Parts: sequence; C-alpha cells; structure tokens
Amino acid sequence: MALKHFGWFLGAGFGVQGWGDPTYKVGYDWTQPTIYQDAARLFEGSGLDLFVIEDGVAVPDTYRGTAEVNLAAARFVPKHDPIPLVPYLLGATARIGIVPTLSASFTEPYTAARLLATLQHFAHGRLGYNVVTSGSDLAARNYGLDKQTEHDLRYDRADEWVDVVKALWRSWEPGAVLEDTAAGVYADHTKVHPIHHEGRFFTVRGPLNALPPAEEPVMVQAGASGRGRTFAGRHADVILALASTPERMKAHRDDIRQVAAEQGRDPDDLTVLFVVNPIPTATAAEAADVRARRAELTGAAIDEQLQSISYLTNVDFARFDLDAPLPELTTNSNQGTLDNFVRSAPAGATLREILAARAKADGLAVVGTPSQIADRLGDLAEGSEADGFLFTGQVHPAHVHRTLDPLVPALRDAGLLRAQLGDGGLRANLADF
Repeated sequence: MALKHFGWFLGAGFGVQGWGDPTYKVGYDWTQPTIYQDAARLFEGSGLDLFVIEDGVAVPDTYRGTAEVNLAAARFVPKHDPIPLVPYLLGATARIGIVPTLSASFTEPYTAARLLATLQHFAHGRLGYNVVTSGSDLAARNYGLDKQTEHDLRYDRADEWVDVVKALWRSWEPGAVLEDTAAGVYADHTKVHPIHHEGRFFTVRGPLNALPPAEEPVMVQAGASGRGRTFAGRHADVILALASTPERMKAHRDDIRQVAAEQGRDPDDLTVLFVVNPIPTATAAEAADVRARRAELTGAAIDEQLQSISYLTNVDFARFDLDAPLPELTTNSNQGTLDNFVRSAPAGATLREILAARAKADGLAVVGTPSQIADRLGDLAEGSEADGFLFTGQVHPAHVHRTLDPLVPALRDAGLLRAQLGDGGLRANLADF
C-alpha cells in the first residue's frame, strides 16, 4: 500500500477533554497547555502530519431551546480560544504542523494576516490555519449581528478575506529587509507597498506592519456544500472531508480537484483528508461487541446525535417526530452537514430510521483490531484515492494512547504511515507523497 498522510482533528476544540471517559478525574485541568503538548508530541512521534484544533464562539442552545444538554455533557462548550495555545504546541514539538481555526466571518483580514504572520515566524514553516465561515446565528449575535449572513454570501466574503490576507503577506517584496548596518537601513521602503484594497466587504490600505512569513501558512478548509467546495477548491491546501463509503469519498475528492483545476490550480497541490474515528480492540470478537453496542439506539444515544446535528445545522431536531418522515429542511448554517445527515437513509425515511442507518453504518467510526483498522483504511484509500485521514477525538491521555499505541505499528506494517516526519515544515511534509 502507498503511504498516506495522517493527522488529528480535535473536534472538541480547546475545551473539556475526557468528560464521559471512565478515566476522567475531577480536577483534571483541560485549561492548561500540558495535555495538548503531550498529545502533540505523541502525534509527532507517530508520524502524523498535522494537528487541527476546531473552534466556535457561542454557547449552543438550539436543541430544545436550552443550553442545558450541552453544558451538562460538556459538548461544544466551554471552549477556549486556540490561538494562544499555538506557541505552547510549537515549543513542545519540532516537525508536526499546528493548525488553529480562524473565522473569516468574525476576524478582520488585517488582524488575521498579522497574527498568522507572527505565529509562522515562531513555527518556522509548521503553521496552518483552518478557515471557517461560522454559520451560527448565536455566534453572530455575539458580534453585533441579529443573525448570520446568508450562506453563499459568507463564502463570497471569505473569498475576499483570503485574498486580502495574502495580499498583506505579499505587501513586502522579497529582499525588502536589508539589515544594512553600514548604510543604516534596515528595510528598503521601495519594496514595502500599500495594497489599497477596496472590495465588496473590506477596505484595507496596508501594507502589513509585521514582517511577513518567508513561507505562507498552509490553509485548511472543510466546506462541504457546493459553494463551500468552490471556496475550498480555489484557496485551500488541505481539505477536511466527511464521507462514509469509498464511492462518496471518491466523488468528493474528484469534485474538489475539478474545482481546483477550474480555478487554474494544479489539483495535485491539494491534500484531501477524510475524518475517521478509529476504535482499536484487542480481538475481533471485542470489535463485534463494540459495534453492536454502538448500534443500539438508546435514548441517550438518540439525544446525543440529535443535539450534535442541531448545533451543527441550526435546526432543532427535538421538534420532529422520531417516527415520521423528516420534512424538507434547509439551513443557513452547515448545508453539507445537513445534507450528509439526511442522506444517511433513503428518501422518505423517518428520523429514527436515519439515526438507525447512521448507527448501523457506524458513522465515522472504524472499529476492529489494529490490523483490521489498517486494512480498512487501506481499502478506503485505495477505493477513493484519498490522500489520507484525520483521526478525530479528544486528546485526553487515555484516549490518544489507547488509539495510537496499538494503531501506529499496524499502520506502518501496512505501509500506510510514514516512520518519521521531515523537518522542512508542514507544506514540505504534505508534498512528500
């Protein structure tokens, strides 16, 4: 099998780690950088290319119109800003890419360009940034808006946002810094230029007053809707994708590569990674038992699934009858997520049938012995031509060790996982194969 790229997606963000795990202990301090540093070191030693940290800026209360479920389960909240965590992770590692999330909806491009330039100097080429467009009305209200901007318009704004950020990074020409002590000239003013951007959404004079990075950070994006894929295909270096079968994975990868080609880019410059949740077991019998328990549609399991999809789509699924077909649904939030959820079962399926189909398919989970998981990921990659996978889960120490300790040797034995990262930075590691 051919080598593939791997990473870790911290879907909980810089939030509570390990809640609900049997090993969780009261007083376990997720607010400190130590556990994230320990996890990053383990990821790096395992040969993972990048560590992506999700973010959000609201306390969810879509499900049943209350934040009770989220706060009780520590699901999506509380959550701290991942940006201040980045230097700690960079200081604890030497080769892995560190990728915090930034909202193009709520972060001004000048602020983003300056912040990311600063961090990339610390990172020596290992920084990435995951761009989101923040579909939550709750988040919008925290930034002075009555509701979030219309879906496609958010991506129009994000297109311009990326263009401005990159223009600011390029507002200093190569060779602008002279450090000529004899002449008393640090930088050549003829090589530092205002960008004079006047667009539909932003007016930015420039130039950037921070020293631009020698190598621009790697851009990561997960747009799944048609408009989101167009945005990702135009700008992103790494695509985060969700799909449960090789056929859907291949269709997604082919589509995003086609979009990139239509934008004048080389599709091979994109790295498409699919999110999976590996669950290693000691034996095949144990794996079968885990699958059976995960497929049980208990009240708690139903509640957890409906709460999560409600948060991600801004649609309160508590208002629908479990045993009636879902009505036609639209959202101004994550359209791709809603579409993937509804299409989990045939047209006309009830909500309970959709949940049962997702449980039967096991969603993003890949359960089995380490060798079985390695074989499954190899088959998925071969059938879809995927560039690799992002493991998802909290970074509670017990979880990352019980996942990676048995799985890394199996992936290497299968020829899927590299033995060691290169030291040329994130972009260079992604270009290795």
